[in-house]
Amino acid sequence: MSTPAGSSDPDETRRDIQQTREQLGETVAALAAKTDVKTRLRTKATTTGGLRQRVTQASQSAKTKATQMSRTVRQKALQRAKAVKQKAQHPTSAVHGSAKASAQTTGKAKSALVTSARTSTAKIGSRVRAKPVPVLAAAGAAATVAVVVYRRRRPR
Repeated sequence: MSTPAGSSDPDETRRDIQQTREQLGETVAALAAKTDVKTRLRTKATTTGGLRQRVTQASQSAKTKATQMSRTVRQKALQRAKAVKQKAQHPTSAVHGSAKASAQTTGKAKSALVTSARTSTAKIGSRVRAKPVPVLAAAGAAATVAVVVYRRRRPR
């Protein structure tokens, strides 16, 4: 048996040989693992199964979040609709109140309203007499629209 150059100790030589054998064994095991197609496919299938599980969990999480968000949006929409409804009712009640108050007024207030209407009519009449073309055009367009609507709604 020959010893490596520079080394005269047989124990050191044995350790070098043992280390070389271990390295060679690891290399052979790695090569065997690469050539073992069946085991590699099983490992890949297991990894894919884990991927499927993660995808399933992610889709369930997304569904849960979407459901929560839709509930939140629905609640906010209902709250805003309620606020708008309350704001809309306030002016309506004010109009009803003023209508009741005007209904309770005396004939004096009614005559003032009639006088105001007559004054407005007179002003409009004077403006129409001054520039009749736009008014006639608007009246003609309104009449045309009325005729078209009447013909469409009339049963044949």
